[in-house]
Amino acid sequence: RKCTRLPPSGACDEAYLLFKRNADLRSQASLTRVHLLHLLSSHLLNSSKRGAHPLPRQVLRRVASSQLFKAMKACPVVGVMKACTIAGYADLDSLTIDPEYPKPAVTAPGALLIRTIAVSTAPGDVRVLSGRTTLVQAVKRFPYVPGGDSSGVVVEVHPEETRFRVGDRVACLFPEPRPFDALAEFRLVSTNLCSKIPDSVSMVDAATVPSSGLTAYSFKEHVRPGDRVVVVNACGGVGCFLLQLLKREFGASYVLAVTGAVELAASLGADDVVDRRSASWWEHPSLKAAPADLVLDLYGTATHWDASCSSGAVKPAQSGGRFVCIGLEDPWPKVKHFWDAFPIMFSFIKRGVYSSLHKASCPSHAAHTGLKIDIQQRTEALLQLMSEGKVAAVVARKFQFDAESVKEAFRMQTARQHSGKVVIQVADE
Repeated sequence: RKCTRLPPSGACDEAYLLFKRNADLRSQASLTRVHLLHLLSSHLLNSSKRGAHPLPRQVLRRVASSQLFKAMKACPVVGVMKACTIAGYADLDSLTIDPEYPKPAVTAPGALLIRTIAVSTAPGDVRVLSGRTTLVQAVKRFPYVPGGDSSGVVVEVHPEETRFRVGDRVACLFPEPRPFDALAEFRLVSTNLCSKIPDSVSMVDAATVPSSGLTAYSFKEHVRPGDRVVVVNACGGVGCFLLQLLKREFGASYVLAVTGAVELAASLGADDVVDRRSASWWEHPSLKAAPADLVLDLYGTATHWDASCSSGAVKPAQSGGRFVCIGLEDPWPKVKHFWDAFPIMFSFIKRGVYSSLHKASCPSHAAHTGLKIDIQQRTEALLQLMSEGKVAAVVARKFQFDAESVKEAFRMQTARQHSGKVVIQVADE
């Protein structure tokens, strides 16, 4: 009605302000439609500047029948929230905190709305921002909300939900391979990617678990009782958890850590530590006396695989030697087209074929993926170990939820010089 009575240039702006100021109207109408009115006002204003005479009802009818508006109605919004947004690929400078970002709502079974407490960064967050991996990690629209792994409190569930209740503390894994939507006051998450947090585990510590902790715990399938294990890049996000688990939970008899954080690795359970900045792990005296059964390469460069095959520091496959890798030779690969993925796939296939043909001299080779199987069971098992004091989170630095702090957190993650996890605290517990 306002659009037919007021001058076209100001009609929708006034309607927009009316909706923003009136809480009752906000509860009755999707704010997505309010945003649409605001966009429509700009259209009417531009039309009047060009001397055209817009017809609001016709414009509204056209917009209401558009695919965009139908998509908006399919994803209802019931309020606004603060959210970190980035306007484009490789554009960290555009990162800002939007105080009026649409707040999502639970509309279907299998979803939870959580109030976010903490978010931990990971290499995947940087890869998405770079725009180099759009084949598998493309952003659906800009601006986008970054961040994958988080912890929070459940504030809304579907009526059919039976496992989770309002008030539950949960750790949330992102839907692989796209880490989006975590850096916001509220987040819509899938129930099968959420795990309950014991009361004795802090939200900041719990936020470090979903990707890194889960990957570390899933290495259990590769470790045999009594194994002598080498861990390369032992004090990254995954490695800090893995060092604590290998002997205590997985049954390894000896652990050699390869890292620049020598004292930290020793405190986390490594029997010996090689400073990767000044020495080669395959020359360590302990491996000359008794070769390693298993190398867990959390860094990914070909150097460690080549050394495992040629140095004699690792048992060959026919004697039970294994080499398991989760990293990529290039930590920030370009994967924009199918043909970009072929060299990456070929490098792993080549190693597997080579090791199968040289079982007498090389360990077997396997690429590890730990985010697909028994997510809730494994995550909650690790969180329980943390609650019992058997495993501790290693937080490199905790940032506040403001634009400059989040930018610094991304720069720190990109540099890959820290030990443990980088955490952004969105709200108080």
